[in-house]
Order: sequence, then C-alpha cells, then structure tokens
Amino acid sequence: MASILNNVAALGASRQLDITSVGLSKTIKRLTTGKRVNSAPDDAAGLVISNKLNTDVRTASQAQRNANDGASWLQTADGVLEEVTNLLQRAAELAQQATSGTSGADSSTGKIALNAEFQSIITTLSDMQSKTTFNGASIFGAAAISVSVGGYSSVTLTVGTFATLAAGTDFLTTAAGATTAANDVNTAINTIGAMRGTIGASSQQLNSLANTLGIEVQNWTAASSGITDTNVGSEVVNLSKFQILNQSGISALGKADQSAQSVLALLQ
Repeated sequence: MASILNNVAALGASRQLDITSVGLSKTIKRLTTGKRVNSAPDDAAGLVISNKLNTDVRTASQAQRNANDGASWLQTADGVLEEVTNLLQRAAELAQQATSGTSGADSSTGKIALNAEFQSIITTLSDMQSKTTFNGASIFGAAAISVSVGGYSSVTLTVGTFATLAAGTDFLTTAAGATTAANDVNTAINTIGAMRGTIGASSQQLNSLANTLGIEVQNWTAASSGITDTNVGSEVVNLSKFQILNQSGISALGKADQSAQSVLALLQ
C-alpha cells in the first residue's frame, strides 16, 4: 500500500543499514586491534575467562623467572665452590710436599716458602666465604632463601658454609704441622663435594620447575589467544560482506525514498 505518512520500506532499509554499519565497524575494529573481544559486550564470558588466563600467565611467567633466578643463585655458589676446590687441591699439594723431609728441615727456607703460599690460600678461601654475594646478599651462610614458584611448593635453598682452614692452626713450617694441615684440607675437600652435590640436586629441581612453568605459560597463552584474538581470515570475509551490504543498503534506501514520489504521480 502506497503511503504518504509512513515510508515503511525506507524505515526497514534504514534499520538494516544501521545493523550493517555496526557489523562493519566491529569488523574493522577487530582487524585493527587484532582482538576479537574488545569490550565486555563482544563476549562477556570469554572476557572473564581470558582475564583469568592472562593473570595466570603473568603469575606463572614471574614464577618461572623466580626459578631461573634461584638457579642462577645456585650456579654462582657452585662456580665459586669449583674455584675453592682448585685452591684446596693446591693446598693439599703444598701440604703433601711440606710433610716430606726433602722440602727442608722444620722452619727451613723451603718450608717457609711453602707456608707462605699456603697462608695466602687460607686468606683467599676466607674472603670467598664471607664476600660472595648475589643481589647484595651473602651466599655462604646459615640463612636459607625461599624461591616462590607459583602454584608449586616453594623451594628452600641453603648452601651453608664450607670448612675453611685456620691460619693459626694450619701451617706448613713443620712436618707435623703439615700433616695436620693435610688432614684439614682433605676434610674441607670432602665438605665441598657434599655441598656441590646438594647444589646440583636443587638446581635440577629448579630447572624442572622452570620448564614446567614455561609449558603452562605457553598453553595458557594459547587458550587465551583462542578466546580473544581475531580470526583474520574470518574477519576479512566479514569485511567484504559488510562493505557490499553497506553499499547495497545505501542504494536500497535511496530507492525506498524515491518510491514515495510515486504517490505524487497519482495526484497529477
């Protein structure tokens, strides 16, 4: 029915054009932002799930860094202990030489020279124990550190102190003193070996946790991406569709407006 007061066809074309414009705008936004969910109305449930996953990802990523930092802490200790072992092995060599009469009589020039190097090693070992730090904190000591690794149980790390030689009781100026010093050196070497074994086990634990956390981060990121990221292929198809619908809608709206003019022809 032809009507002057209401152009129903034009109203319908205008309404559909508005729907097309909203769809076109949403598609363009998804393509420009790379996100399928740009606001809560796009997918309220998906947004909630994605936010939780993203929180888990960031937490697990930090936990992974914590585990790696803990491993670095242990690697620092192990590296120092390796050098400590080298020094102790040299000290054992000097003590063995000093126990022999071929190195000279007690308090001879030869034994004094051996003792000078031996005492230098003692001083160096003491410095290593008291002055080795990580991020400003001493590594070798009775205090333990706790490494937070996300949802997993915290890992407690402690290195302890290694047996150091005493300048007042360990000396090589006499054969008897050299024998005592040699025994003390062997005890220190055994202590270092046990410490490095504990460090190795803790390092393996932290490396395993870091790898596990990395797997979690990867898969949680993939899950979040599947919810919120734009499917580019699908949106490109939508873009073409809405562009065509927009153009045809504008044309149809113009035709609907012209149809009202046909009523005037009846009055002429």
